[in-house]
Amino acid sequence: MENGSVILSSLDDVPAPPVTDRLLISGCSVVSYHAHRLASPTRLAEAFELGTLASIDDDRSYASKVRPGSGLEYSAFVDAGPVPAALTRIVHSNHAARLQQSVLWLGEEYVVSAIPFFLSVRRPDRAGIELTAPLTVDGLLRFLGLLAEPAIARSVGEQAAAALARRLGLRVDEIERTWPVTGSFGIQIWNLDGTTGRDTAKLYEGSKESAEYSWEISAILSYSSDHFKEDGLWRRRSRQQIYSTVRSGSGFFDDHMVFVNADCCLEMAHLPAWLRDRSDFRLTNYGYDSSSIFVWSISMLRTAIAEDLSQRYREAVVDLIARRQITVVEQAEMTRLHVRHSRLLDRIVTFRDQFVEARNRALDEQITTYRSGSRATSALLRHIDRYSALAMSLYRVHEETERSRRDALIAMLAVVLAVVQVPGFVEQIADWADAGTWVRLGISATLIVLPLVLLWRVLRRTASG
Repeated sequence: MENGSVILSSLDDVPAPPVTDRLLISGCSVVSYHAHRLASPTRLAEAFELGTLASIDDDRSYASKVRPGSGLEYSAFVDAGPVPAALTRIVHSNHAARLQQSVLWLGEEYVVSAIPFFLSVRRPDRAGIELTAPLTVDGLLRFLGLLAEPAIARSVGEQAAAALARRLGLRVDEIERTWPVTGSFGIQIWNLDGTTGRDTAKLYEGSKESAEYSWEISAILSYSSDHFKEDGLWRRRSRQQIYSTVRSGSGFFDDHMVFVNADCCLEMAHLPAWLRDRSDFRLTNYGYDSSSIFVWSISMLRTAIAEDLSQRYREAVVDLIARRQITVVEQAEMTRLHVRHSRLLDRIVTFRDQFVEARNRALDEQITTYRSGSRATSALLRHIDRYSALAMSLYRVHEETERSRRDALIAMLAVVLAVVQVPGFVEQIADWADAGTWVRLGISATLIVLPLVLLWRVLRRTASG
């Protein structure tokens, strides 16, 4: 890919496994993602338009990474309450940290909460989970494992949904569904001060240090494996596994290195943040200083939308198969949804072109490949097309049924009118009227008026749909 770097050119370049904890992390960010589907997109549009969900408006923001008019909204932080205590305990922190979320939106009823967990050895001007000592790789793996557990993920998602509902003035039940985007952590290691012999002002040496720490990097990239929950088991991997996982990365300069797989976007760096104003701004306002994680975040938004829409349309197709017909009102609603969601699908598929820099377009393509994003959007497109075809077919059945009913009533009316026009019948009615034979007159009138009333009611019901 663009700006690709060779880390390990062969198995011979894989170093020996570490005996001690040689990589010690004094600062890192772990971003988790939770998707929400709202009953209506109206409040979201109003919130961004009125500033209820404020955008990050600054020259140092990541807004410059996408073209004007891209349709992407990325909000400033919304407080979502305290970080679950289990997450602070597992890194031996007593600090009462707050959960912050940014809201990502591409239109319609879907948003994703990007929730950064900022872990750092104490500094007075920085919020987050305060570490009493630098994290080891095992400590970081334990944190990632706990954050991925269903109970913790559900708790974090519920907090994010409740905070979003409060900010938008919604009832919680107006958020129809909240779910974690599984296998989606964005991880940036940005402070290695705790590592023995490291000069705090020395930047990360991209390819060189990535090769040196290839065992640790491989372990972090493989955090989803149950085998790594026990201390140190990642050191028992084979050299071939390390080579396969870490043989290449990417970076614009050689002061960092980015690795991507199906479950993770990892950036290795040592800023340190306080040396650069832009880095400090982004860590404060986004929870990370990585354009790669920004691209990854947008990919997680698109993935969540595609997967949920695909499931909804798959279920809708099953429902339509069991139906015999649909009404005019149902057809109109289905058409409206089809237009809305087709427009949203187009944004998902073509968003890559909205990235200004070629390296970010290349990274987005790599992420899509690893996470099978093209297959997900292709499946969604198939479900939408099948749904549309079934809906149209069922509506045609409805139209044929209504047409047959109208034709039968019109035929009945024609018979009645034909009878009325018979001169003998007209004269007979006149005779009954002169003779005062009201029963016969009533029956005749009923036979004439009743079909007209029935026809009027059918036509009225058909018109109202």
